[in-house]
Amino acid sequence: MAVTRVSGPQALELVAARFRGTRSPLSSPTHRILFGSFLGDDGAAVDTVLVSVFRSPHSYTGEDVAEISSHGGLAIPRAVFDALVADGARPARPGEFTERAFRNGKLDLAQAESVAALVRARSERSARAASLALGGALSRTVEGWAAAVVQMQAEVESRIDFPAEVGEPVNGSTLGATCADVARQMGELLGRLPGARRAQEGIRVSMVGRPNVGKSSLLNALVGYDRAIVTEHPGTTRDTLEDSIWLDGVELRLIDTAGVRAVDDPVERLGVERAEGAVRACDLAVLVLDRSLSEAESASHASELMALASGRPVIVAWNKADLKRGPDARGGIAEAMAEVDTVAIHAGGAEPLRDALRSAIPFVLGAHAGEEIATTSARQEALLAEARDALVRAADGLREDRSYDLVASDLEDAGRALGEIRGRGVEDEVVAAIFSRFCIGK
Repeated sequence: MAVTRVSGPQALELVAARFRGTRSPLSSPTHRILFGSFLGDDGAAVDTVLVSVFRSPHSYTGEDVAEISSHGGLAIPRAVFDALVADGARPARPGEFTERAFRNGKLDLAQAESVAALVRARSERSARAASLALGGALSRTVEGWAAAVVQMQAEVESRIDFPAEVGEPVNGSTLGATCADVARQMGELLGRLPGARRAQEGIRVSMVGRPNVGKSSLLNALVGYDRAIVTEHPGTTRDTLEDSIWLDGVELRLIDTAGVRAVDDPVERLGVERAEGAVRACDLAVLVLDRSLSEAESASHASELMALASGRPVIVAWNKADLKRGPDARGGIAEAMAEVDTVAIHAGGAEPLRDALRSAIPFVLGAHAGEEIATTSARQEALLAEARDALVRAADGLREDRSYDLVASDLEDAGRALGEIRGRGVEDEVVAAIFSRFCIGK
């Protein structure tokens, strides 16, 4: 099935001109489904269709909307689309339906952004988080903070504009404590967002090691098919390569990388640089070491890779465990979360690594891993941090009895940032940029 959506003042008129059924969309009440035929230019039926009628303001966009449900494929939906465009409609821009919903007051900007997140959701968990935001969970929280800021701002500014009428000064200690408490709540949410984002968007796991240690073979074993090319020649992988597995409902985005070594070949050097960049950007690093090497070589490689993964949680996979040189071939690496033996080319040989990855998930997601937190965009997170910082400044100013003008300015900055999260005062260029990243039809 395919759905062609039309929104705007002439939406019902355009569709009615091509529709033949027991009732016309023009005379239909809102929220009705009509059965009939969609006609081509020659008056013959292009397809048997259902037309859903939504009258303004009771529609997704707040305008008159008609949705034509036809058979799928390519030819029929294209014929319906071309006929409507020929009659005066125009193709929608990316995200234009949701943009109209925002501009017509059906959604605030935080909810509108969650539509794109819902479409991009790759797991049930990320879809639930986007649905929470679409349902207004983030907006309600922000609205509560904004109301508190307005009350504090009114109390401070009344002393500036009407000092004689108000009389007594602001109780800096009490109001500062209130201000600091709101800032603390924002800080707590900001602290939970990185783990929530990893749970929603997937944990980035970079597999890094020297050439020919079995990184690509381990990736293939984990994902269950030959995703990466594997040969006996070192340096086969020249770029990063990504695939995903799901463990305990969380997506792990596995990134295979080029072997890390000093090289003169400019193409392989680019691959090594990308491998290093992937490790610096990952949430969890898997260092793949060769169990068949001598203890001295293993120690040297481990030291090099641990330095590269500095600041990241690390799992060490000692591959080619069937070729180990003796009990001392592997030494403990204190900085690693776990060390496991693997044999990537054997059936089940990657399962110890899979188990270690599963055990690492709660640590990587953090203390709030089990919480359901509404999806937030980078724009919203930056504005939230801006509001938090402004409130911290205002709280300090109130406690230190600074100028009311300075405190009022900080409170105004906090209120503006919170308002922009929901779309108030956002420039048209910013709104257009946000919706340009949506897919067609949303």
